[in-house]
Amino acid sequence: MCDQRLWTQVWEALTPLISSSTQLIHLSIPSLPTIDEISAHLSTLIANDSYLVGFSLGGYLASDIALKFPNKITKLLLISNMSSALPAKEKKERARTVQWIKSNGYKGIPDKRINNLLSPIAHNNYKIKDIICAMDNTLGKEVLLQQLKVTTQRENLLPTLLVLTSPIIFCIGEHDSLVDIARIQKNMIFAQEQHLTKTAKTHFNKALKVLKNTGHMLPLEQPDKLAHIIAEWFLEK
Repeated sequence: MCDQRLWTQVWEALTPLISSSTQLIHLSIPSLPTIDEISAHLSTLIANDSYLVGFSLGGYLASDIALKFPNKITKLLLISNMSSALPAKEKKERARTVQWIKSNGYKGIPDKRINNLLSPIAHNNYKIKDIICAMDNTLGKEVLLQQLKVTTQRENLLPTLLVLTSPIIFCIGEHDSLVDIARIQKNMIFAQEQHLTKTAKTHFNKALKVLKNTGHMLPLEQPDKLAHIIAEWFLEK
C-alpha cells in the first residue's frame, strides 16, 4: 500500500548523485486480476535495457518482469523483497486482515502493523508513520483487498532469478520481518557455486546488501543510504 511518496526522500537525495540525463520514472501497480497481467501491463511501460528498481511487492513484480521480458531489463535492484512465496506467518496475517475488514470494515493501517514493518529504532518516528498512514488512506480499502487477493499466492522466483545474466542487487533491512535474509544468502551461495562450475570467465553478478537498524520500509527508514546504493548501482559496469 505505497505510492510515489515512498520515494520522495530517496529521489531528493539521489538527484544530485546521478547524471541529469537519467530519467527516474515511478510506475504504479495497476489493479488487475493476476500477477501475470500486472507484469505484462507494466512491461509495456518499460523501455528495453532499463534499470529496474522494485520495493516489496514491486520487487516481486520487477523480478517477474525480468524473467518474462529479459530484454526489458539491464539491471535489477530489489528492495525489501526476495522474490519468493510469502512466509506462512505473513499469509496468516493477510488472512486475518481480510477477515477483519469483511467483519468490521477498514479504518486504516493499525499502529501495531506499522511497527511490524519498521525496525525497533523507528517505532517512535512519527514522520515515517504519518507517510505510511497517508499512503494507506489515499489508496484505501479496495486497493488493499485487491492486492491481498491477487498477490498473496506467489511462485518462488528466487532460484530462477539468480541464474539470470542481468546483475541483481538485493537490498534488505536487517530487521525486515517479511524477508528471510538467511534464505537469500543460502540461495546465492548455491547459485554462485553453480556459476563457478560452469564458467570461470565471468564473475557472479548477484549481491546482497543488508542495512542495519532498518525494517521493511527501507526507503523511508534509510533514504540517504538507499540513494547512495542506487547511485553506485547506476555507475557499476
